[in-house]
Amino acid sequence: MSAASPQSRRGFTLLETLVSLALLGVLMVTLNTFLFSMSELWGDRRDQRLFDQHVKAGTRLLRETFDAATIGPGATGVVIKDTRSGNGTTEPRLAFLLADAGRLADWPATPLPDVDFSLYVEAEKGLVLQWQSRLEIERDTNDLHETVISPFVTAIHYEYYDATLKTWSVEDEPKQNDGSTAWLQPARVHLDFARGSLKSTSVIDMPIKRSGASRP
Repeated sequence: MSAASPQSRRGFTLLETLVSLALLGVLMVTLNTFLFSMSELWGDRRDQRLFDQHVKAGTRLLRETFDAATIGPGATGVVIKDTRSGNGTTEPRLAFLLADAGRLADWPATPLPDVDFSLYVEAEKGLVLQWQSRLEIERDTNDLHETVISPFVTAIHYEYYDATLKTWSVEDEPKQNDGSTAWLQPARVHLDFARGSLKSTSVIDMPIKRSGASRP
């Protein structure tokens, strides 16, 4: 076997080494600049992404809950009615009945069926579900239970359709029939979310009450 030629055994020259190190340095600086820029951009939008996810999750939870209140022969649907509040007065709220409160209720004792819910917004709490089972002892004197759905909801609005004028309107409070104490059923509700400079509004269609099977 012939010996390798002197040319094939030579290594990098000093100049070649310096050029390689310079190119590697430029590559590393470029890569670091790119990664820093991406992380900065990602960090700037982090709050927006988390806020959007919260809005979607809260809206989806309410849609599913409203749907559950419309299914089955005993369903009451979601209606506006005068509801007892925590301070002893009544006020018009979206209200509904669920046979099983599920994850919406954090029971202080044994869970009970047939739970009445009402939905409202309070400045210091956000969007709140107030609830109480129809089977609770001394129901009329017991404190109502609360579950905060979102601390970032600042208002709830009610959308109505006027069949006579063929127009839509969004109201800050529920509407009553002219000359009647009965509350009109909104076609949709609007939820305003806000956290600092981040704002969003979601719209939920009011489902129609369905009888029959437990699921459509």
